[in-house]
Amino acid sequence: MAKAGKTRQPARAGASGQGSGSASAGGGTAPARRKTTNPFRFIGEVRQEGRKVTWTSRSETIVSSIFVLVMAVIAAIFFFGVDSLIGFIINILLGLGG
Repeated sequence: MAKAGKTRQPARAGASGQGSGSASAGGGTAPARRKTTNPFRFIGEVRQEGRKVTWTSRSETIVSSIFVLVMAVIAAIFFFGVDSLIGFIINILLGLGG
């Protein structure tokens, strides 16, 4: 049981010292986490991940966009009305309205 605890400690030290680059602290995982990447390989990986994404259909995108625009217009009308009402009340209370 104590042996399992000793094997876990170097793994933690290697995980916290990722930038050290020493072979003794988790040397098996160090080459997998290189800082420099070939730009062409990176673009290829991005395209590969993009193929895995479940994209929305054109109709879903249009319906969602229309819904967002309608809700924005409703919110704008609501806040305009509340702002006008508060402004009207303040003008009456201060005696500046008419």
